[in-house]
Parts: sequence; structure tokens; C-alpha cells
Amino acid sequence: MFRRLINNSGTPTVSLDKDELQMDGILDKDGEIPREQEMHVQRLGPRAYLVRAVDETGIPELDEVFE
Repeated sequence: MFRRLINNSGTPTVSLDKDELQMDGILDKDGEIPREQEMHVQRLGPRAYLVRAVDETGIPELDEVFE
């Protein structure tokens, strides 16, 4: 899925698919983003980034992500 990089008041921003966030249990029961939800963005290399949802246990390890 391609998403456009946008300028949000000087901050580069990319949107995530809401249906996929819902499928992964990141959204609340009303389909909204919880206020306390944090996302961890990690630069893997030139032009490559990984986004992981942070939960009460922390940041998922890469072996958990790619199971």
C-alpha cells in the first residue's frame, strides 16, 4: 500500500490504514486511537523505516513482528 508523505506543520507525516490498526487491536472499542497510544519509529537504513505499536510490555521485538 502506498501512502503519500505529507507536511503537517513542518513535521513529515505518513498515515496508517485504520482498518489494519483495528485488526491489530490498536484502536479502542469505538474505533478511535487511544490518547495514550505511542508508536515507535525506527530508521532501519536509507529510505527504510519500521513502525511498531508500543503497549504495556514495551516495544515488540523484531522476531515477534515477523512471526
